[in-house]
Amino acid sequence: MEFARVAAMAAVVIVHAYSPMVSTVHADLGGPTWWTANVVDAGLRWCVAVFVMISGALLLRPREEGAGDFYRKRWAKIGVPLLVWTVAYLLWQSWRDGIDASQALAQAASGSPSIHLYFLYVIAGLYLFTPFLRTVVAHTPRSGLWWLTGVALAVGVGDQLLSLVDGVGGASALTRFLPFLGYYLLGWLLLSTDPGPRTTRRGVIALVLGVAGTAAGAGAAAHLAGEWGTGGEYFYDFLSPPMILAGVGAYLTLRAAGTRLAQARTPAAETARRVVRTVAGLSLGVYLVHVMVLYTLRDLWGMPEGFLTLFAAAGYSVATAVISLALVALAQRVPLVRATV
Repeated sequence: MEFARVAAMAAVVIVHAYSPMVSTVHADLGGPTWWTANVVDAGLRWCVAVFVMISGALLLRPREEGAGDFYRKRWAKIGVPLLVWTVAYLLWQSWRDGIDASQALAQAASGSPSIHLYFLYVIAGLYLFTPFLRTVVAHTPRSGLWWLTGVALAVGVGDQLLSLVDGVGGASALTRFLPFLGYYLLGWLLLSTDPGPRTTRRGVIALVLGVAGTAAGAGAAAHLAGEWGTGGEYFYDFLSPPMILAGVGAYLTLRAAGTRLAQARTPAAETARRVVRTVAGLSLGVYLVHVMVLYTLRDLWGMPEGFLTLFAAAGYSVATAVISLALVALAQRVPLVRATV
């Protein structure tokens, strides 16, 4: 799971570096640059689904832990960063983009004070119901859990489809977690699958098909509309059918790769395990801080035109990851600040 967490963290950084090209801020729709960015972005959009499934795999296992103890631990892990970084990003956007108090309040109430912080609200909502879900997991046959997971995912897919209708849908800070409930349960259910070659092959096939469906669907929708808009965003959203397929495929593939790394008995593997373990411990902090770092780098150095934009995005991805890792490693050594990352 540590390997999967590190891979998902890297994917998030790259997605945010390339997404402005897909949304045509830094590339023309339908050109080679746009299609390349579309494939890269679609190829890594599984990151949030994998993060949610990792949480489900680790936390839904029935155990002797009271609800009070669980909430106290999770508050320290998620509650404090949620409050601190919500305020930090709203203040930063007020300074950088000039949003006013009413806009900041609306963003916080929607559970999306920044383009990435909705994830904290998703996880916080799932944690709120985890003690109850543990009881469900402990006393429900696996067949029943699969039905519950399927229904939860189907509701999420239906909700996302309805959001295509103008004026329908919308999430708040209190409801953002609901569409991700299926992923949370799925992480636990898939944890018991054998991470052998057969499962790995199925994971890779699902990942490839899901990514291809996402990239092709988003491209076709954008082409038909003549612009990047609701249709393309639908395929990129985390509950479109191809994205569910990609998320499941990525989870199975990364889990299998992490298992092989854990079982390898070579000096190189031991070094890799230490690196993965260290970076995994910094992953939440990197997720929280990387948007500020990435946007600041782009504000300072800008973006070139044409095909060079792709190389600039790659460079910004690497620089953002390195700087964010260094900042979080330093922050974790500072009392009080440590609790926010």
